Amino acid sequence: MASSTSSFEFTFRCPPPANLTNQLSNPDDLCDECAKLDLDQSFTAAFDLYEGTRRGKYNRPFTSCRKDWGPVYLKDFYYVCSFGTRLSSPSKCSLCTFFRKMVTHPSQGSYKLLAFCSSESYLFEPRKKDARGQFVRRPWEERRQWQNENGKLMTEMVMDLEHNVFMALVPEVQGIPKTGVPLRWFETMLPENGCVYRVGAVERGVDRLVLPREIGAQINWNLARSWLSRCRCKHTACVKMKPVGEELRGFKVINCWKTPGPDAIEARPWSERYVALSYVWEYPVAGKWPQTILDAVEATKRMGERYLWVDRLCIDQSEAAADERKFLIGKMDAIYEGAEFTIVCAAGDGTTGLPGVGSTTRKPQSRIELSQRSAKAKGKTAVREVPDSIKDLCGVTEEEYESECAGESGWMDTMRFGLRGQMAMDLTVLLEDQRLEKDFGIDKNELLFFRDFAKDLGTPVEQLLQKFSLVAEKEGISLKAFCQKVTGMEKMPAYEGMDATPDFKPQKPLPANVIERRLRLVSTMQEPRVSIQKSKWSTRGWTYQEGVLSNRRLVFTPEQVYWECNAMAVCETVNMSFKAVEHSSGHQMADYMLSGIFQEDLHNEEELQYGFHSSDKGDVGDQVLQLDGHIEAFTSRDLTKEEDSLKAFLGVAARYRTDAGLLVLMGLPVWTGPFSDDAPGLQYTFALSLCSWTHVAQRVDEGAEMYVTDRPCRRQFPSWTWAGWQGRVEFCSEKQAQTHQDDAGADFFMIVKVLPGPDADPPHSDFFKAMTSKGYHLKAKETWSAEIVLHNADNTEATLLTGWAPVWNTGDPYTKWLLTIPKPIILRHMHLMESVYEGEWRRLMGKVVKVHLSVPLSEQELREGHKTGDLVSVLLFASTVPFVWNGIARFLILRKETGQQNRWERIGRLNMWLTEDEWNEYTKKASGLISALPVKTLDESITIS
Repeated sequence: MASSTSSFEFTFRCPPPANLTNQLSNPDDLCDECAKLDLDQSFTAAFDLYEGTRRGKYNRPFTSCRKDWGPVYLKDFYYVCSFGTRLSSPSKCSLCTFFRKMVTHPSQGSYKLLAFCSSESYLFEPRKKDARGQFVRRPWEERRQWQNENGKLMTEMVMDLEHNVFMALVPEVQGIPKTGVPLRWFETMLPENGCVYRVGAVERGVDRLVLPREIGAQINWNLARSWLSRCRCKHTACVKMKPVGEELRGFKVINCWKTPGPDAIEARPWSERYVALSYVWEYPVAGKWPQTILDAVEATKRMGERYLWVDRLCIDQSEAAADERKFLIGKMDAIYEGAEFTIVCAAGDGTTGLPGVGSTTRKPQSRIELSQRSAKAKGKTAVREVPDSIKDLCGVTEEEYESECAGESGWMDTMRFGLRGQMAMDLTVLLEDQRLEKDFGIDKNELLFFRDFAKDLGTPVEQLLQKFSLVAEKEGISLKAFCQKVTGMEKMPAYEGMDATPDFKPQKPLPANVIERRLRLVSTMQEPRVSIQKSKWSTRGWTYQEGVLSNRRLVFTPEQVYWECNAMAVCETVNMSFKAVEHSSGHQMADYMLSGIFQEDLHNEEELQYGFHSSDKGDVGDQVLQLDGHIEAFTSRDLTKEEDSLKAFLGVAARYRTDAGLLVLMGLPVWTGPFSDDAPGLQYTFALSLCSWTHVAQRVDEGAEMYVTDRPCRRQFPSWTWAGWQGRVEFCSEKQAQTHQDDAGADFFMIVKVLPGPDADPPHSDFFKAMTSKGYHLKAKETWSAEIVLHNADNTEATLLTGWAPVWNTGDPYTKWLLTIPKPIILRHMHLMESVYEGEWRRLMGKVVKVHLSVPLSEQELREGHKTGDLVSVLLFASTVPFVWNGIARFLILRKETGQQNRWERIGRLNMWLTEDEWNEYTKKASGLISALPVKTLDESITIS
């Protein structure tokens, strides 16, 4: 056992394992085409291209292109060669065999080999700008300025960091040039297949942003412990403060220092340090612990810990302990949040074991060693003369480049995760800048220069400007002239660069090969995030909150180990310079490369997220947006027991509950606190959440705005919450990231939003944001909501969800709750008429509508059901669209429940859009909206079960 006090160098640059179980491939067995390749030279040439671009030698702007109606692509990467269809079948060529393992489906299509810079994260996410419109520098771009003894301004890089190059196979697609990759390839296929790096010699005094790491059959425990140690030392967001001696009723753990068995399970205070396990349950042989638990015991000891919590063994599963079990299930948030870290088995099930621990094997890492081909290399890195043209630099001739790029045009990729659909702009900053520029007689770029200088000195910029103004005054010149004198420039240049490297930084080549005259290539293997998403663990409902609630996770995949805490995401095969990818505070990983996967699901596309984002817990809108993402991800998973639909989500719900007023009521996000105008939020936000969720469904016809699916009900839960149904739900049809806002505490800001289409369904979290933001809010007269009563079946418990009604302890998830709407407002009919506007589907009384159904109904059945009274659409909520000003009236589509008098079940929703002018006209008086819509008021109440 490795002690927690064992001595090892605190570094992330761990050497390769001494005994690699998978032998290096025989380099002499090359086919004729592979024998012509000089991969060493290609690595060097690609490095020249990307380093030269960063230094401003070559103009290689980031852009996405397409030709006519062909595929969209990113361009100007370094082209190495084409494998064509050589990889489609097994080969005796060792290099073909090596690269064949780098694609998931080698027999499908043809492939080319390209080289990429490992630091160009702007390919995945556009670079952020601050409120002043300036690019936000990444950690390795930060500079330090000072004046020397002669008064001359000196500049140096904060960290001396070098970049690297990797290769990857890219599908050859007609219409995409040799130097191009399909749009979204970086987010989808690259993580699926992994990268190929050249293994270089150890460089003294050189720190590279990304390096490959060779791994063996067993986990590198020193590396894993260093991740844990760094997190404990640096990441305040990952620390769970537990009072000494704090007890949790029924809390037990496995003492890993004892022989596995019943005697090893002990009652301990919850406040003591322990590790948790998250895995897929299987029914083992009676009396025996599954291999995964045995391996987790070993891993706990290897990580220097003593106690392990496993739900199956540490929660009494007998009927006599039902109350205690119910209590502990309700405390899952405390148990997983309170763990030092959670071991996640994302490989197989409980009988599989943890790959890389003990006798449980894992997939070998692919690697190959070749004779160095370049005659110029002389046992070291290949060298070459750098051409002047960007076209020659990309690995193709100028003629090929011109021919393949002919007829292309730029293309705006609106689906990239980084293109925020919504951004908060701090106008206070801009107004403050204008004042400083006016008061001190300097321009925008000169003010930015002084801001950088003030940041280096740790001084407020206005104080620095006052000091330099006095110095300038003594010399009899203006501050502007003084700035020109100090910098030696008549005009300050604007900072625009993209991963810019200044000229004063010495250029260093790639390192020599790890073995003289030999080229070793190694695969980073499939991205562990992809392996996790493909695992059986990611299909189970209970494991979802176990992963989300944990502050630190040590995940075992079939290939390697992955670490994700709330501030860092790393894996075994990728060796990163952490001082370069952390924020200056060191408390969180910077916006670079892949982030974690245990946050929320907010993507427009099925892809991994780039950029390690932190959320503002004080921003109610962003918190609700995260909750929506969690609900969407959770409902895509399977539950063995239907009655666990809400229980398995209680821990996540508890994490987002705040004293200010945010809570989850029967699965629906609700704000019970005051809006920014001091009006109570309960009635509006419950009604909004109630009619915002819908099942993921398919259009009934091309161009139709009617979406239908067939989802089974869970009869033990009400139909009005997603918990009462099987299948994935979503809260809007147009997902987006959290609002980009540099200063969440700004008093004066405006929201800039990409305008949606006329019938776009905006995130319902926008309403929470608009109503609770101190710089922006809707007015009460701009919203309407039905009154709703929440009650049990026999009416012995009831709450009118309005005003300041106390609902903290309302909505026991073990009770089936009903909703009653007194004097509901319903649609008069469902006569959907053909629209006179081109490209539009249907209109209802001249209004654009969109229909979502959780049960299979045709348009005719929908219309006839409303005509006979078997179906009814009830108006629940209406308001302007936050930050857009159009209006939406939201209806629930209900169906009579068989055998129940005056009982209805929710089967879908209908949204009706109003233009800004219509909305303004309708809301001039209280009854305006109701009288203008095709609705009527019923005298009798409607109860939704």
